[in-house]
Amino acid sequence: MSYKVNLTTEESYILADKMKETQNKKLSRRLLAISLRHFGYKVKDISLIVGVSEKTITSWIKMFLEGGFDQLLGLNYPKERQSMLAPYKEKIRTYRQEKPESKLEDLQKWLEEEHQIKVDYSWLYRYIELHKL
Repeated sequence: MSYKVNLTTEESYILADKMKETQNKKLSRRLLAISLRHFGYKVKDISLIVGVSEKTITSWIKMFLEGGFDQLLGLNYPKERQSMLAPYKEKIRTYRQEKPESKLEDLQKWLEEEHQIKVDYSWLYRYIELHKL
């Protein structure tokens, strides 16, 4: 389903003011996504411009349509959300130590076969880098 954003003149002014005021990069991206959708950009194009998934763009649009700027800008993650890989961190570390020649694709396949976890290559790469595995 495609969600449309049709801002009133007043909402357009509010959006412009909020875009000028915010110093938070995450909130700026949400506001930009709403603005681009208002001007008729496709969700696919917005995701490329903003640098997040189409699913995320769609959820931001739905949040805005349901609760306006308050709901869109009120979504905060005060602490880091736990990755689905977190419970397997030590197993991944052990796998990497036991098989230092293995490629990331091998680890990705191992996670799927041994633990029924399907993870995108880019997410796995970032997790490995972030946690120095």
